[in-house]
Amino acid sequence: MANAYHLNNVDFSYNQKKVLSIETLDIRANKITALIGPNGCGKSTLLNLLAFLTSKQQGQMQFFAQPVSRKHFHLFIQRVSFLPQKPYMLRGSVVDNLTLALKFHQLTDNSSRQINNVLEQLNISHLALKQAKDLSGGEQQKVALARAIVTNPEVLLMDEPFSYLDHCSEQLLEVFIKDYVKTQSKTLIFSTHNRLQGIAIADDVISLIHGKVANSPLINLFQGTLKQQVFDTGKIKITMASQHAQGSLYVSIDPREIVLSVSQPARSIHNQYPGRVMAIVDEMGGIRVTVLAGELFQIIISLPTFKALGFSLGEQLWISFQAESILMF
Repeated sequence: MANAYHLNNVDFSYNQKKVLSIETLDIRANKITALIGPNGCGKSTLLNLLAFLTSKQQGQMQFFAQPVSRKHFHLFIQRVSFLPQKPYMLRGSVVDNLTLALKFHQLTDNSSRQINNVLEQLNISHLALKQAKDLSGGEQQKVALARAIVTNPEVLLMDEPFSYLDHCSEQLLEVFIKDYVKTQSKTLIFSTHNRLQGIAIADDVISLIHGKVANSPLINLFQGTLKQQVFDTGKIKITMASQHAQGSLYVSIDPREIVLSVSQPARSIHNQYPGRVMAIVDEMGGIRVTVLAGELFQIIISLPTFKALGFSLGEQLWISFQAESILMF
């Protein structure tokens, strides 16, 4: 699988404060990648680097196997589109906004056709002649997205695209992201503080903590103490694989690696706990289940699995996971 980006020893600082420190990072082409992590972890800074809106201070970056340098920024920036968290509208109509984007990228041939196709794709053709200043917040989001994709970029970057959307608009955007990458064979990278949403939508997830890439989904994250091969959170005891080093303070279990069952699993699985179903949420064709089993666990299962298990809110279930699926740091 080809990479859209490869970063090696990339550091970035603001006012002498290091905000990114990435030893190595690959982002696959033609896939959806989610950047997850708390506010201030470096997600927006990384997106700015990937969009060529700022230059790295040290290290190497490749874009589709081509070395990136300041000298050639103008060539790379033509191949990406960046949708900021708070999109801005230019003066004029919706069509004017999209036309200017095409002119900037020197793509004026068949511009009317391209604009009409994108407006239709996003179901906003009725806004074509509306003045940008008169758009509602939700309409601005859709028009900004149309402006970002009308140039047919190889990579679409989105900074916290779900932040100001209602539930219905959120679901429509999730569907768009999936369809866009699948039907257009594009690379899409978005940031989110909603870790479960990132996992549900994306093919790959990159977790950032204090500007560094963490080998953890940062979900089902528990603090505790490790003694020999047992990690004690104070509420449950988790059996670890023998290779885990002493002194680690956190464990994380991928929600897709946790198995749900209505009866107690085989005793050969060390980590198994009875619990109660606290929430059931539809997550882009999958089901997210919240189970209180000593600690509060988030589990993602398929719709067929959910139907086969046939449980509902408040019922007792067993959760289980293998020691090999635990990440520790």
